[in-house]
Amino acid sequence: MLIRNRLTIMFTLLATGIQLTLSLLVWYFYSLYRQEEFYSRLESKARVAGRVLISRRHLHDDFFKNMVRTDLLTLVEEQISIYDNQRRLVFTNRTLKESDYYKEKIPLLATDPLFEFKTGRLESIVIPFQDRGQLFYIFASGYDRIGLAKLGTLQQILILANLLGFALIVLAGWYFSGRVLNPISQIVDEVEQITAMQLYKRVNEGNRQDEIAQLAMTFNQMLFRLEDAFVSQRSFVSHASHELRTPLTNTLGTLETSLRYDHDPADWRASMEVAVDELKKVIALTNGLLGLAKVTDGTVALTSVQVDDCLLNALGYVQTKYPGRSLPLHFVTGEEDSFTVKGNATLLTTAFLNVLDNACKYSSEPVSVQLQATRDTIMVIVTDQGRGISEADAAHILDPLYRGNNVEGVPGYGIGLAVTQKIIDLHQGTLQIDSTVNQGTSVTISLPVQA
Repeated sequence: MLIRNRLTIMFTLLATGIQLTLSLLVWYFYSLYRQEEFYSRLESKARVAGRVLISRRHLHDDFFKNMVRTDLLTLVEEQISIYDNQRRLVFTNRTLKESDYYKEKIPLLATDPLFEFKTGRLESIVIPFQDRGQLFYIFASGYDRIGLAKLGTLQQILILANLLGFALIVLAGWYFSGRVLNPISQIVDEVEQITAMQLYKRVNEGNRQDEIAQLAMTFNQMLFRLEDAFVSQRSFVSHASHELRTPLTNTLGTLETSLRYDHDPADWRASMEVAVDELKKVIALTNGLLGLAKVTDGTVALTSVQVDDCLLNALGYVQTKYPGRSLPLHFVTGEEDSFTVKGNATLLTTAFLNVLDNACKYSSEPVSVQLQATRDTIMVIVTDQGRGISEADAAHILDPLYRGNNVEGVPGYGIGLAVTQKIIDLHQGTLQIDSTVNQGTSVTISLPVQA
């Protein structure tokens, strides 16, 4: 079911329920008002009858009949009955068939000054009347034809009003649900126009305050991330294809040239050595790309790992690759501090190795390594005195296959730091690079201590 239809139905049911409740309350309270008003008229009629018939001694003549002709308080099917203190009927203006039924109501006056009851469609009241030391009981009954007619008319009016109100509620619900969902419909229309080639488009964020505006803002943030991902992917594919194409083309050219022109085994050997070097570049680049993909897919199992062991392993690899290079390691820690983190030993070793390899690759001076541990964080700080990174390159240094402008002549593919960043993110840590051109670079890796 469409949301608009659902909202219309919910609004209609809610508003109709409120309307019916109010209508029933109006009908109920008017019914009470009519009843109380009619009983008040019966009480007035009973007291008038007492003053005229009992006080003036007209119980046994035709005075009451003559009075009724000019009495403005005469009721429909009016019935006046008077009993003495012996519960004997001493007056009635009609043939009374319910004499015993009326007598049963007299004892109820012991607790109430008057008693109201209903007999069939007649509403009745009984009151005590004291005259000259003698107690009488006066019953007054009647049919409230006018009041009930008004109540019936009110009931018809309420039914018609509810039917008309129901129709108006349905229309109003349909209209307002459309108005409420109109911004969402606009968002849908705008989203349908956004394609892979038009990711720069954004959804209108409206007033930036209500829930729909928050939805549009969230969607725009997602579009920003998608656009960045698409741009990074295109850049990655472009750089990767370029980096792979160059060594493969060199390899193919070398082999074709050797096949056509080389006749001396020494020339063949030289050509094969060149081809092997180019293929090593392809293998290194491919391994780097596979490592980046492995870290990115997020399927790596994390266990308890000692950071100092990973760092020492990485230092051993780098020391082997750069023999004679000074790599002093300094520990800054307290007695109760731990080097344990939740992570993957192989990946952490790779991250440290990439940072150390870059420091040794771009600097011929000693590389300082510092391992700090606090109660909550473990930091590995690698500082070199090499070429440094310019401000323009620093913004893209973590992008895959991006290399700075001042690294010509140094082998590499720009994958190491990108892989390191992914590994540190996987371990919920941070990677900070501070660098100055021709003065050196300091890389700080911070990892949360395992609880």
